[in-house]
Amino acid sequence: TRLTIACMNHGWNDGGYSNSVDITGYNYGQREDQYLIDHEQFPDRIMIGSESTSCTTTRGIYENDDVKGYCSSYGDQIPEWSCSHEKSWQDMVNHPHLTGIFVWTGFDYRGEPTPYEWPCIGSHFGIMDYCGFPKDAYYFYKAAWTEEPMVHILPHWNWPDKIGEEIDVWAYSNCETVELVLNGHSLGEKSVDRNSRMEWKVCYAPGELIAIGKIAGKEITRKVVAKTGTPDRIRLELDKNEVKANGTDIAMIKVSILDASGEVVPMADNEVMFTIEGPGKIIGVGNGDPSSHEPDKANRRRAFNGHCLAIVQANKEPGDIVIRATSVSLQAAVAVIRVE
Repeated sequence: TRLTIACMNHGWNDGGYSNSVDITGYNYGQREDQYLIDHEQFPDRIMIGSESTSCTTTRGIYENDDVKGYCSSYGDQIPEWSCSHEKSWQDMVNHPHLTGIFVWTGFDYRGEPTPYEWPCIGSHFGIMDYCGFPKDAYYFYKAAWTEEPMVHILPHWNWPDKIGEEIDVWAYSNCETVELVLNGHSLGEKSVDRNSRMEWKVCYAPGELIAIGKIAGKEITRKVVAKTGTPDRIRLELDKNEVKANGTDIAMIKVSILDASGEVVPMADNEVMFTIEGPGKIIGVGNGDPSSHEPDKANRRRAFNGHCLAIVQANKEPGDIVIRATSVSLQAAVAVIRVE
């Protein structure tokens, strides 16, 4: 006999529903501490967070923009039914009767542009945008779930209009402590809680901001964000170098806009044009912008906060697919995919 589960937004204790299934799914059960109240009343009930979080953020955005339809990556536009990424995971960690959570969502998707409406056309709920580019929240989960030492800081460090103003700097890490250094000056070292974040108030100055992850007092890893130059060239990164000659296999090409030093320009929005030669075709493009009305079936796409994406599909002939990416005033880039 298969076990059964019911996932509900409300009514967990009405009509006998929860008594008729093996596992009771709580959608946004953190509301009014429903997880905890019901556990006290029904200690034998098996509970799972069947839909949780729904924290709205836009990749690479750090100030809410009601005109463009963007949500800050600090997650301060949380819908009334939902909660932060930290809150939903901390509920899981701190209350063993919760058997797990399903985060809404892993990826952004078309539709439900909460908290906005048209012309915003995409959701903001994802841990990644709908091109699969990680948002900052991705690194919260990486710190909580993985063991390879890592540290991540936000925001980027290109704020020419905020010189001398306070910037909220957050860090996620799975090390023991993190030290923050701005232009060679330490701003303090903080203990790590892998299920939360570290915060600093930093007076903005152009230059280099470094988060140093330490274990037993020794540097293990670091993350650097620095003021970049203007867009200079294009970089292409393939998710795989070889595809099958079966008419369906695909490769995804991440496009980044770099400055002259090879750093991603975090607000770059250059339009990138693609040409292709060989046994394949471009079947889609994207950039993760939830307010973009550009066609997804095209040979060009504007970068959104430094990145865009092209998807190439092989046909049934072996050979080399050559993709060239160009943009006005930028150095072009070329990638080759082998079709076998």
